[in-house]
Amino acid sequence: MSMYGISGYTVMIPIWKAHWGLTVDYAQWSLIGFMAAAGVSMTLSGYMVKRWGIRRVLVVVTALSAIASVVGGLLTDWGSIVGIRIVLGLCAGMITPLTVSLIYQYLPEQKRALAMGWWSMAAMLGPAVGPVISGWLYVQFGWSSLFLFSGLLSMFMLGCLRRIPRQSISTSYTPFPLRQFILAGTGSASVIIGLSQVHYWIGAGWGYGMVALAGGGMLVRLVQISAADKQPLLHWPLFKYRLWTLTMLWNGIVTLALYAGTYLIPLYLMDVQGWNAADSGWIMLFPSFIMVLLAPVVGRLYDVVGPLRLMFSGLLLMLIGSLLLASLDSGASVLSIISAMFIRSVGVSLVTTPGNHMGMVCLANEHIAQGSALSNWLKQLLSACSIAIYSSIVMLGHNSVEGTLVTVSRIQAAFWVSIVFILMLIPIWWLLRNNRRQMSPASPIMNGG
Repeated sequence: MSMYGISGYTVMIPIWKAHWGLTVDYAQWSLIGFMAAAGVSMTLSGYMVKRWGIRRVLVVVTALSAIASVVGGLLTDWGSIVGIRIVLGLCAGMITPLTVSLIYQYLPEQKRALAMGWWSMAAMLGPAVGPVISGWLYVQFGWSSLFLFSGLLSMFMLGCLRRIPRQSISTSYTPFPLRQFILAGTGSASVIIGLSQVHYWIGAGWGYGMVALAGGGMLVRLVQISAADKQPLLHWPLFKYRLWTLTMLWNGIVTLALYAGTYLIPLYLMDVQGWNAADSGWIMLFPSFIMVLLAPVVGRLYDVVGPLRLMFSGLLLMLIGSLLLASLDSGASVLSIISAMFIRSVGVSLVTTPGNHMGMVCLANEHIAQGSALSNWLKQLLSACSIAIYSSIVMLGHNSVEGTLVTVSRIQAAFWVSIVFILMLIPIWWLLRNNRRQMSPASPIMNGG
């Protein structure tokens, strides 16, 4: 549901642009506002779980998401739509880390790897089928149906939450770290908004660069304050654990490489090869759906073959698939495109599910909520960074008279940057291999040591 809030609405940017006569920059605020709001609310999830419990927080934010979605379907002006997308982003930012916390709080240890596989499948389902569903809904019922569909998903989730046992609520008073929240929220939003406009930094848009720089300064200050706080909003002391730090590096670099396909493939299909949005969605569906189907399989294999073999195999497949995508020209066949995407998608499944599970299994149970919040918050920031990197590379060729040819070369260059990120995973894998003893349930980190 949370991932659909991003992937399902990307296809609406050109439609809203034409409907209201907006520029691309204004139309993208429906996505930027969502991501910025999600980055802000993710910082709150750890504190809110400790104060009110997972079930209660999830029920409240899911109900709010359902109401906001219904309201969004009734709106008729652009400013209100951006506002309601921000509200939906606030809800999605809370839901994502809390669903991970559910797995590690309610399921026995031997079932967690498989459950993370199913969780990864659900997370990948949004990018896989979101554009196809949204395109069909728009053609059949108009753009307001996307909001109503999001509302139905929220209502379905509310029904599922009824099966979660009620928790005892903490009676001890924990002061809300307001200063840390302001720094985390404002810093996150500033970095995401600033990086989303990185291609305008040189010239009239230099102010966005200053916004990103100021946001980075706030986040540095946040780390300094949190280190001295016994009850930090984001639990930075988790980075003193070597295995946690390595898995966060792994997941972060995977995120940077992952968004090359998410951002560049639609651009290549529509701007270079001339496919329309619906056809592009169908071309992307098969490789993406394979990634979805593999997620629970990888979760089951986690305890059979071990995470390191899965991660290294996925690394190689991501590298091969990205090399094939970087070699595509304007006349590439659909079969060659799908084949390259298929290889890359299999690799993505093999590196993401073990990485996500390893990042949680190395923590003590009382740190799961804080670890999930911090991990997802960092991924949100890195997602914005990756989109900024790839978009800036592609935008460099837009002023050339060679048009499409330069666009192809820029897309290829952007994929080569993603290949550099993938190669950076090799030394991290080697370091994880040297720490493989800490991956066992008997490790001191698992027991809070």
